[in-house]
Amino acid sequence: MLTVNGILTNPIAPQAGIAHALRQYQMARLRGRLGQWWAALTGRCRSLLQLDATTRENGVGARHYAGIQAVPIRQIRGTEERARDFDVEFNPLTDHTQGRWLSVFTALQRGAALPPVELTRLGETYFVRDGHHRISAARALGQEYIEAIVTVWQ
Repeated sequence: MLTVNGILTNPIAPQAGIAHALRQYQMARLRGRLGQWWAALTGRCRSLLQLDATTRENGVGARHYAGIQAVPIRQIRGTEERARDFDVEFNPLTDHTQGRWLSVFTALQRGAALPPVELTRLGETYFVRDGHHRISAARALGQEYIEAIVTVWQ
């Protein structure tokens, strides 16, 4: 693996890259299914937190733009609206995510520059506004950080 602009890349042939991406998607999808199954058995929640529910419980004060930052992927635990498409570890939960996920994964593998994801930070937790597939693919590639445009909610 090579690192280009902090992103792990794999300089392999395009067809091999697509096959690798498909295997990675299938593994992430399987992890998502197994996680759902395990959550049902244990009664533990593996769903992404939902920003609107969290703000209803805790209230929101001032908001401010915090700029572009490198955010630890492990701190991204919620979403504004796609809680049914990804689990708390950003494994895909639905089949309709496949096409977009594969294109993002292969772009990251090639070292393509993708726009930063958009996140809202509430306390120490980040919620995704835009970029679920980018976060999921980056996590599958072993990235620990992702570039994000961050808005902080007090």
